[in-house]
Amino acid sequence: MIKNKIGIVSLLSLSLIFGGCSAQGSNNQPGAEASTDSSSGSGSTKKVELRMTWWGSQTRHDLTIKALELFQQKHPDIVIKPEYSGWDGYFDKLSTQVAGANAPDLIQMDYAFLTDYANRDALLDLDTYTQSGDLKIDKHDPSMIKAGTVNDKLYAITMGVNAPGVVYSSKVFQELNIADPDASWTWEDFAKIAKQIREAKGDAFVGSADNSGTFNIFEIMVRQSGRSLFKDGQLSATKEDFTKWFTLWQDMRGSGSITSPEATAAMTNALETRPLALGTGAMDFTWSNQIIAFQKALKDSTDQLKIQVLPHSAGEARSGEYLKPSQFLSGYSKTDHPKEVAMVIDFLVNDPEATAILGSERGVPVNSEIRTQMATTLSDTDKMIFNFVDAVSKDKSDIDPPYPQGFSEVDKSFKTLSEQMAFAQGELGSNIDEFMTSANAALSKSK
Repeated sequence: MIKNKIGIVSLLSLSLIFGGCSAQGSNNQPGAEASTDSSSGSGSTKKVELRMTWWGSQTRHDLTIKALELFQQKHPDIVIKPEYSGWDGYFDKLSTQVAGANAPDLIQMDYAFLTDYANRDALLDLDTYTQSGDLKIDKHDPSMIKAGTVNDKLYAITMGVNAPGVVYSSKVFQELNIADPDASWTWEDFAKIAKQIREAKGDAFVGSADNSGTFNIFEIMVRQSGRSLFKDGQLSATKEDFTKWFTLWQDMRGSGSITSPEATAAMTNALETRPLALGTGAMDFTWSNQIIAFQKALKDSTDQLKIQVLPHSAGEARSGEYLKPSQFLSGYSKTDHPKEVAMVIDFLVNDPEATAILGSERGVPVNSEIRTQMATTLSDTDKMIFNFVDAVSKDKSDIDPPYPQGFSEVDKSFKTLSEQMAFAQGELGSNIDEFMTSANAALSKSK
């Protein structure tokens, strides 16, 4: 897939080609009233209060809060109340807030859910503020602007660019004298390495976490077949795709190469719960921007994580890899302070000090000037992330359109299907048939 390593410089100079999830527990501060009076001397100043929600690891929480504190220093009349959590349950909560007309003013949005929330009229049209200059996008690649556009309206600004990959323990690979996988490795290679690790390390250690229930990793295999997950608001993945996917993981489960059904059920998207972080596994699947948080989550601080592209399918029709907006920032359509919302978004993606704080934790920055400025200050981990995204950009296929409305229900059903197979509940073919029927029904209902 990727034949040569590409340097950081080429990434920083390229006009970024368009083709997060992660998480720890919640530590929210409740939202406040829209504004408050702050007494100062002989008069009072009316402060604007905004609520901002996002998901992520503790690393992301800390960096984001630090950047928001900087914004408030520069804009003392604006107060931002953070509401942050892990990925699990984030969009369920947001959906409830939108239904109750009480969503936060600033919303971290995911590409998979953008169309859904835009079509609900839940997101602020940002075109007015790009035209006024409150939100500057002239240094952003047009493909990133297109990614945040639904029905010809700009609803989201990407905070960075990332790509999916397999993250692994360099310490375990060195200990067992296993060569680093190259960019041409296959799903068969992945399974063989996982089995080799399991056999060498014993029953208490697995080659990889079980990711059979991760829909956007399954998507890579579907893309390799030349298809997309969805087309015209229905499943485009075939029964053959599902069978191939779950058979791969069933075989690995049978050899003890991946986490047991019980251990998998206990895992969440919180990186601290993953076997790689706990020191009981050697590989996992993640997004490139999560490497920083994953590295910090390791119990063994002497280990150093590495990342490689996702395995290939034999005779694949196209590359399954793609570049993705890591996360978007959107505004709530019913906010009382749309201009201030645009100002915060602009600050977080365009201000040199703010972007220096945030670094590449949400992906490679989308602003070309910011990327250039960061070139001389990158840590070794940041360099690895930049190089990985740069390499993927040279051998990828275009990202598919955002998932259709109803995706959230389909995603939950896919996880249920993976649990059925892990616990040997029912027969694979009939379980897949039932899933596909219910998924298409849910998608049709949401149109």
